[in-house]
Amino acid sequence: MPSKTHQDILLMRWALFSVAGIILIVVLYSLGVTPAWAQALKGAMASAPFLLAADAPALSPGMGFLLCIALTLALVYDLILIRGILRKTAVLAAFLLLLACFTPVLGLWGIFFNAVPCLLSAGSAGALAILWPQPSPGQHHSEHPPTHE
Repeated sequence: MPSKTHQDILLMRWALFSVAGIILIVVLYSLGVTPAWAQALKGAMASAPFLLAADAPALSPGMGFLLCIALTLALVYDLILIRGILRKTAVLAAFLLLLACFTPVLGLWGIFFNAVPCLLSAGSAGALAILWPQPSPGQHHSEHPPTHE
């Protein structure tokens, strides 16, 4: 049986972290939590400065779910390839901040977007990608032990 390569390990981590974040939003949606949050957020955006109409166009749940999947997969892929916990944390924080800003910006244009499920999915998967222990450089199977001359 061939030994696992470094790329296989990265691919498995990418799949594991991404699926964990996606399962979180599926469970929250099936329990009815995210639709309730969407209603509360839309109600909060009806006041100034957004003045979002009750019949404002919104993303369908299916399209929102596909967007969450794409954003979660992309974020986790980037975080796995970045070295250093501080850099990973900065990227995750910037990503979540920009994603959270989509809701009020689109609200000013009269479009409702519930970013909470995407924030939860990408945030939890990103936290797993940051907190999961990384192998030390000497543990890769593709590297040979140093030779003494």
